[in-house]
Amino acid sequence: MTGIRTEMGHNKYTGDLRDVTRYTAGNVQINIAKHSGYCWGVDRAYEQTVATANTKDGPVYTFGPLIHNPQTIDLLNSKYGVDYIEEVDDERAQEGSTVIIRTHGVPPEVQDQFRDKGAEVIDATCPYVRVTQNYAQLLHKQKYHVVIIGDPKHPEVISILAYAKGEGTVIKGMQDIDKIPKNKRRLGVVVQSTLILKKVNEIVNALLARAQEVRVFNTICYVTTERQEDAETIAKQNDHVIVIGGKASSNTKKLAIVAESFGAKAQLIEKPQEIDFAELKEAKRIGILAGASTPNWLIDRARDMLIEHFTKVAVAS
Repeated sequence: MTGIRTEMGHNKYTGDLRDVTRYTAGNVQINIAKHSGYCWGVDRAYEQTVATANTKDGPVYTFGPLIHNPQTIDLLNSKYGVDYIEEVDDERAQEGSTVIIRTHGVPPEVQDQFRDKGAEVIDATCPYVRVTQNYAQLLHKQKYHVVIIGDPKHPEVISILAYAKGEGTVIKGMQDIDKIPKNKRRLGVVVQSTLILKKVNEIVNALLARAQEVRVFNTICYVTTERQEDAETIAKQNDHVIVIGGKASSNTKKLAIVAESFGAKAQLIEKPQEIDFAELKEAKRIGILAGASTPNWLIDRARDMLIEHFTKVAVAS
């Protein structure tokens, strides 16, 4: 794994820092967010998967898509032969096979079920998600009613709730506050790693008003914070913003929300071919943001398509 810098005694991943962020094509300036490409947790999982595929004799699978980026999933399959399975009882997961746990994590019993079938299990859960799982487990043991702020259908949230023995409440927004049983006066709160802090604070304040004790662990990933700060900067400096990432990627969707909240017109695309150039006809400054599971090569292709298009427009005029 490459790109590590040391700050205050701690190693910090730098593989998502771009050396060049500003380009010019004709009369249009193109600005790429400082933090783009795979985050540390995604890069770690990808490298684990490639290394496993290159060293194991038997078939290698991931449980669910390793990350929320279809192009990466297709590449793992076409280049390294790694497919994904959706169910524990998939007959392909058997003795001699290897199952890699997706970055979003799984309920703890899932790994045991795969091992019982004879499969080797490699846990590629993002370490930051693992921290949240552990907090949920701790809060449950300490008799708090666990509250998870996040999307109840997201695999990360599903895995976190499982570490609280399924005995908790998932809150997606303020409208869900009343789902918490009224007799639960001690609340322990954890947060899906990709959420917007402002939204989380609103929910926490509402919880403080109704409970006797609220213990909160802010488990929003630092990568999420960095990229949402980049989204604010990019939105303020550009009239249009292209956000690149998988349609199922929570952190990518949040970048588009942040960009639009600061006045930029945002296009959320999964691949460069989806860029709506008609919408960019009057653009002078275009920003590019990318989710934490978006590979750099995909960002570069989008940049190159923008440069090619606006260079041709300038020549034609």
